[in-house]
Amino acid sequence: MTDHNTKTDRLIPQIPPKGQRLPLIIDSDVANEIDDLYAIALTLAAPERFDLKGICCAHYNNGGPGSGPESVAASMALARELLQTAGMAECFPLLRGSQPMAYHGHPSPSPGVDFILDAARAAAPENPLWIVVLGAATTTASALLADPSIYANVRVVFHSRSETTWPERSVQFNVQGDIHAARALLESAAPLVWFDTGTHLTIPYERTREELSPLNPLGRFLHEFRDRNPWFAQADKGFYDLGDILFLLEPALCRFMVTDAPKMDPYMFFDFREGRGEMLRVYDIDVEAGWQLFFKRIQNWRAQW
Repeated sequence: MTDHNTKTDRLIPQIPPKGQRLPLIIDSDVANEIDDLYAIALTLAAPERFDLKGICCAHYNNGGPGSGPESVAASMALARELLQTAGMAECFPLLRGSQPMAYHGHPSPSPGVDFILDAARAAAPENPLWIVVLGAATTTASALLADPSIYANVRVVFHSRSETTWPERSVQFNVQGDIHAARALLESAAPLVWFDTGTHLTIPYERTREELSPLNPLGRFLHEFRDRNPWFAQADKGFYDLGDILFLLEPALCRFMVTDAPKMDPYMFFDFREGRGEMLRVYDIDVEAGWQLFFKRIQNWRAQW
């Protein structure tokens, strides 16, 4: 099946079948909390599916230590710690992402933007670059604004998680982190997956201690990271952004549909009256099957230690 959209020239992303490797960039505010850490670890544990080109480290502002202007550096540091734990410190470049956009429609430059542009220009419509945005969309949206000619060469997955407020509006952290950037994603003609679920992607502390920690040093690191913040250890803590990688690895875990792509106003309300083409919206995920796949992948990673 080929990408196609009858409404506009915006392509509807088609998820490649098993056996096809995806060129991938992760755009992540990994130091914001725990879920991106698990998402990146799963990517590392599925090299036959993901041709990881690099990780762009995004800003965040959760009001805690290290957030705000210093958050890009914090994300860089934690991504580096994860790669070192996985024995892959020199395998993938870590790029500084952009600070929030000052004005709507004006890109915010950074090394991460340049990296995305180079990778996108080297891709092709028949083998596009997948960009998974697990934080504020500043870096990815800035690349799209800087060079719209890359649209055909990319597929963007944005963790938006407006599942409880769709189709009226978004209230999600990643959208709030840079509203200009989220609006730019929707207003662009870039093929877009609106990943709109994951709140219920939870797991008890006891299960990661008993099933994940014993697997290998990577599993132990991921479990013990839950001890760094009492919130991470709670049974109802969502591992939201892990879902985006699970979806690309095993699409059958999720339910998704083609929907109109709305415009979004500065207050995060959606407007479907203006044609923005169509996009994929992922609206549910099989939690238990997702965790079983995650454990299996981390366990199989043992052979590479």
